[in-house]
Amino acid sequence: MRLPTFLLILSLILAACGTPGTNSPAAPSVKTEPTDIPDKSVSQATFENSLLAVEWTGRAEGNLLYPLDPATGMALPGYEPIPFGQNYSSAFSPDRRTLAAVTFPNDTGTNGSLLLIDLTSWKTRRFDLKLNGWVSSIVFSPDGKQLAIAQQDSTNTLTVFDLEKAVIASQEDQEVLITRLKFTADNQLLMLYGIMVENRFTENEISGGSPQVRLLDAADLNPRWSVDLKSVRDGLYPKDETTTPDLNQPGTVIYLLPAVVFAPDHNTLYIVHADSDQLTIVDFDAQKVETLDIRTELSWFEQLLSFTAGIAHAKISDGTNKQAAVSPDGQFLYAVGMRSETVQNKYGQWQTNYTPLGLEIIRTDNASRVEHFEMDAADLSLSPDGSFLYLRNWTESEPWTEIFDTSTQQVVARREGIYATPALQMNGESLLVSSYSVSQYSNFMSIFLSDGSRSLSEWKGSDYIAWLTP
Repeated sequence: MRLPTFLLILSLILAACGTPGTNSPAAPSVKTEPTDIPDKSVSQATFENSLLAVEWTGRAEGNLLYPLDPATGMALPGYEPIPFGQNYSSAFSPDRRTLAAVTFPNDTGTNGSLLLIDLTSWKTRRFDLKLNGWVSSIVFSPDGKQLAIAQQDSTNTLTVFDLEKAVIASQEDQEVLITRLKFTADNQLLMLYGIMVENRFTENEISGGSPQVRLLDAADLNPRWSVDLKSVRDGLYPKDETTTPDLNQPGTVIYLLPAVVFAPDHNTLYIVHADSDQLTIVDFDAQKVETLDIRTELSWFEQLLSFTAGIAHAKISDGTNKQAAVSPDGQFLYAVGMRSETVQNKYGQWQTNYTPLGLEIIRTDNASRVEHFEMDAADLSLSPDGSFLYLRNWTESEPWTEIFDTSTQQVVARREGIYATPALQMNGESLLVSSYSVSQYSNFMSIFLSDGSRSLSEWKGSDYIAWLTP
């Protein structure tokens, strides 16, 4: 399927990000040595302690979903693999008993159907909804009775599917490309964050106007509230007012990708700006937007002395990307980022320098900076219980992951050769999984305990495995 030009560009930029140095706290280093892919014909695991995996098996069969034994990397016997099409997007219901997936029979993002899987019985229901377009977000309502699907093709389409009646309850085109979507806690409204795009479907597709947040009635998608976030920049922009943007010409466009994340426990959206030390808080209940400067947390005496001090913001380079996660109690934001700058060497060749922005811990109530750690991570995930941060990046040849204990604020392990993210077994226990590729037919998969202390299984194969994560 066709991604928007600026999102495709950003994904390629981020995938190419290298590590300029190693300024992280010292930690044990364990080298992962992948082995041959295991025989998936025999397994002793139960469904309750299995992980759900999607394996790409080639054009003929496409993607296949099956439960996998984390101790061996083997598929469980007795569970027929479920076809997941050539492309898919999926989400778990709140009780994790149902998996919903929009699957496409082709790679053009057309004629998509909705697949509902009862995970307890391993039975499926398929609804031919003829959905068209790249799925940017798919979410269940908290009560598990509705499913919202945001897509982007020639239009930005938002669909709400009634799972009890098995019909489309509402479907409307939106002016913005929706990148974040969530139901309110009472199941009645939809909160969304979207960006505007100019020159769509051209080589110079760039951002236009401010990002927007909207509050819609889930029953009919009628608007309840909307705001332009004028202080936030998200997407591709001309480098300056005198430069004509050309995505094929280095130095004419900058990318800005702020961290945008919903609070886990209330109807609030947090945006960590990419081009300034600022935090925007969108309170959907109060229908209020507030932008705060991120300041180092000070003692009362330091606060008294700082009343007349100014704030210095970093200049914008060719591109800045930030990622964030919210603690389960909603009190802290964990944010990392990477800034890139394109320069010409003495031979006139363009090259990109990358500067890590470190790990920041920010209070969500007042945007105070609790801690800053000099780290090289470009991406992160948080364990479901909030105990560990998984900080990730790539060197020139392979990825690495550092496991950061949020209680002690220390890196407790570093794993070379894995790009780790948390995944839940069917019984709700958390593990750490990794998949990465060095070529079309050379894929490395591994499974670890959630603290990264021990490897459960590792293998190398010609077929790529994606993990269905929380």
